[in-house]
Amino acid sequence: MNDISADFRELIAVAQRVSDDVGELVREVLQAGLEEPLDQDEARALLSRVVTVIRQRAEAREDRATVAQLDHDIEALIGRIEEFRATLRPQPDSRATDSLELQAHNGIDPRPVRPTPVFHERRVPVVEGFVQTRDLKIWDENQRVDIHLNQFLQVHGRAPDSDELLAIMLGEMNLPGVTEDDQFEIQELARSIATNGVRKPPIIDRQGNLLDGNRRVTACYYILSSPEFDAEQKKRAEWIQVWQLTDHATDDDREAVIVSLNFEPDHKQDWPEYVKARKVYEHWQAMLALEGRANPAPARQKEIRKEIARRFAIATDRVSRYIGMVELASEFEDYHVLEGKKDKYAVKHKAEKYFQYFEELGKGSKNGVLASLNEDDGFTSLVYDLLYDGKFKNWNQIRDLKSVSQNDDALTYFREASEQRNHKEAQRLVETGIALAKASREIERTVGANKRVEIFTNWLENAPVKIFRPGPPDALTQANLDRLYRALKLVEGYVEPPRSDVSGTGPAHVV
Repeated sequence: MNDISADFRELIAVAQRVSDDVGELVREVLQAGLEEPLDQDEARALLSRVVTVIRQRAEAREDRATVAQLDHDIEALIGRIEEFRATLRPQPDSRATDSLELQAHNGIDPRPVRPTPVFHERRVPVVEGFVQTRDLKIWDENQRVDIHLNQFLQVHGRAPDSDELLAIMLGEMNLPGVTEDDQFEIQELARSIATNGVRKPPIIDRQGNLLDGNRRVTACYYILSSPEFDAEQKKRAEWIQVWQLTDHATDDDREAVIVSLNFEPDHKQDWPEYVKARKVYEHWQAMLALEGRANPAPARQKEIRKEIARRFAIATDRVSRYIGMVELASEFEDYHVLEGKKDKYAVKHKAEKYFQYFEELGKGSKNGVLASLNEDDGFTSLVYDLLYDGKFKNWNQIRDLKSVSQNDDALTYFREASEQRNHKEAQRLVETGIALAKASREIERTVGANKRVEIFTNWLENAPVKIFRPGPPDALTQANLDRLYRALKLVEGYVEPPRSDVSGTGPAHVV
């Protein structure tokens, strides 16, 4: 125990070099270690008390001019204490051979992470280094896949092996009730990693089990096995920089890591879709400008969209979606700024707030919402006014605008809503207009069916017989004859025999 006392005196000396205040504080706390022999557990507990007291004193300081430097020095002192605490922990069994050793890669050797990271108010020493992706084990205790694992156990009577666990994470395992192909959004994450590499190190224990980073590692597996990625992208996924717990890590350390990274939010706020889409659209316009013409061939446009998708690590269909949404949002902004004389940036804020609506507004260029907007500028202005004022309750209402544009009564309600100052009343009027348009459409379908059948049967009864015979240039094709026959057979069961058929043996007419 004399060695421990000597180490305590060295810590006091280091603390006094930081400041007399901190040095005296450490002396008071460590006095017991200087005067009485301590075993290893007692010494560790006392050092933990030192760390807590030093931090409390640092946080209570009012002299902000020197706090930054002092905090740096205190951090170094705590690092020394942590290293000392580590020497007091029981050493691992040297016979253990199942640990995963970190390796050097790209000229970077394994090294302790400084300052020691804090997980759930607990300092947990870790070492950073590199491992090959295929040496990592996806964590089969991850609560994210708990339902899937129990379901697999029920079906197969055993836990999944590593390949089956990977298939579950990739959405390739056929399990009842699992309807999403990529429930854990691995493919989108993989595109990001293929472009940028793994930017946040996963955390593993000594055996290579993942405590944090299952999705990142799964995405790397996906990159390595998928033909979607080229050799350079696969290279980025072959090696992963990780943080690994030390041999001295306790169960409490392990639990602190899991709780901190899965329960405590990191408060990172993603860019809004409006901002992301604008960025993609600007790149789209820049690449079109390099083509030397405003409208390249469709095949070339497709190649450009693929290149942009790769640059931003997103799917190609999202690039197309963003382009369409930004073009409509720009039209919305121009209308309110140029015709409505509204403030440019106030309008941009509205476009960002309702940006998701522009996806629905852009659907149906031939016979849908977009077609109705393109056909009638007045209707477009009405919709943009209602959208600016927040008079649509949700974006689902956008889907019914095609019916509204063709119904005068529904349009009356929409115009009244546009002029209504009471926000809730305006939303009620919009809702009523949409309901009226939908009801009218259902009536039109029923009534319209009678009229169409009447027109068709009149034509059929007066058509020359030769059109049903193969050969003549204007005759029906065999395929259309077959379709006509099947259609008439569908209604045969609903037709009562004519009154002249007194025998009751069947219809008196033959088609």
